[in-house]
Amino acid sequence: MLGLFIFVIITIFLLTKLNDILGTRTGFYINKDNLHDFSKESVIQETTVSEADNKVMEVRKAYPTFNPEDFLGKARRVFEIVFEAYSKGDTKTLKGLLSPRIFHAFSMAIDDRKKRREILEGIFVRFISAEIVDVSSTDDEVFVTVKFETEQSNVLKSEDGTVLEGNADFVEKRTEIWSFSRKKSSNDPRWYLYEIKSD
Repeated sequence: MLGLFIFVIITIFLLTKLNDILGTRTGFYINKDNLHDFSKESVIQETTVSEADNKVMEVRKAYPTFNPEDFLGKARRVFEIVFEAYSKGDTKTLKGLLSPRIFHAFSMAIDDRKKRREILEGIFVRFISAEIVDVSSTDDEVFVTVKFETEQSNVLKSEDGTVLEGNADFVEKRTEIWSFSRKKSSNDPRWYLYEIKSD
C-alpha cells in the first residue's frame, strides 16, 4: 500500500514537472487565418555559441569532429520533431530521441491526455534563437545544453472540440533549456535529449 502511494506521488510530481519545464512564455495575438502565412515569414534565426565556446574542446576530446554550428542545426531539427511528436502523441518517435527518464515523463503525459480524450493542437511558428549555453562531461557522458527561444501556438481541446486551454489566435514566445547527452563509449552517433528546464 505504501509502495502504491509513493508511486502515485511520483507520478503526480513528474506530470507537474513536465508541465512546468515546458518553458517560460509570453506572446501576442494574431488572426489565426494568417498563422500559416506568418510562420513562413523571413526571420533571423540566431545561432551562436556564447561563452560555452571555450568548453567545446571538452566535447572534442571525446568527439574530435564535433562542430557547434552543425550540432545546433541538428538540435533545432530535433526540437521541431519532438514538438510535433508530443502534440500528436507519437511515442514511437519520441522514444528514439529522448533519454529513458524524459521519455517516461512525456509518455505519461501523453497517456493521461489520451485517457481524458483530449487533443493537443500544436503549431510551431519559428525559432527566434538557438544558443549553446553550456558543455559538461562525466566519466561516461558528454552533455551539451542549448537555450531555445521559439514562437508557437498550443491549444488543448476536448473530444468534441471544446477549447480547454490555450487560444488558437495566440502565439507564445517560449524560452526552454534542453540538455543533450551522448555516451563516450557508444558507437551510436545520436545525441539524446537528457533534460528540459525553464530559463
